[in-house]
Amino acid sequence: MKNTLIKTAKNAAAIAFWIAVWQVASHFIGNPLVLISPIAAFTRLWELAGEGVFWLSVWFSLGRVVFGFVLSMAVGAVLAGICYRIPLLYTLFIPLVNVMKSVPIVSFTVLALFWVSRENLSVFIAFVTVLPIVFFNTYEGLSNVDTKLLEMAKILRVPPLKTAANIHLPHALPYVFSAAASGLGFAFKAGVTAELIGFVRDSIGFNLHTARNFLMMEDAMAWTITIVLLGYIIEKAFSLLLRRVGTWQSK
Repeated sequence: MKNTLIKTAKNAAAIAFWIAVWQVASHFIGNPLVLISPIAAFTRLWELAGEGVFWLSVWFSLGRVVFGFVLSMAVGAVLAGICYRIPLLYTLFIPLVNVMKSVPIVSFTVLALFWVSRENLSVFIAFVTVLPIVFFNTYEGLSNVDTKLLEMAKILRVPPLKTAANIHLPHALPYVFSAAASGLGFAFKAGVTAELIGFVRDSIGFNLHTARNFLMMEDAMAWTITIVLLGYIIEKAFSLLLRRVGTWQSK
């Protein structure tokens, strides 16, 4: 408990330090179109939070990104499992997954505008950006299963489903959790970027786009702070969920 309080105090002090640096920098720059003060930014965020449109945009973006993320987790893990069992399919799919991993978000967003509706753009971008992470992590976890355990299961004639549930799954789960922990935040940032480029109405990215076009620095900074806070909250919530799952698995 004491260590947790100390760590929290240190983190709060670090945040306060950088907010102070921000305040000093905005004072010396003296141009609100370049950098506004943190007081002005948080005041504007407070005002936006009192509007229904703000929460509509937050839930629109968050819901679609989370859906794309969950879809990528399911498809990526299943695809990795199939490719692990059938090496020929791994050889077939690996170029496609590498392309998905290498293509910039901007390029994928422009192409996706030809393929999906604007409302589902962030779902698609979150899906294609996280799927390679899940695929490679899951495949690595399956490939690192202790061969001695597999040989023992084979000698004892353990059914394939029991082998998968009691040997492959426990070894692969930490790798899947690692992919999920790193992929969720990445999916959120990629999804908002896609919304901005694709001009998706009623989204966080749309509001950032509007703030940029009309030179509303207060709004741009307020929405940026919103993205940071949402990313932190969903990352912590997901980490807590993973710890609960890990505790349940160890019982």
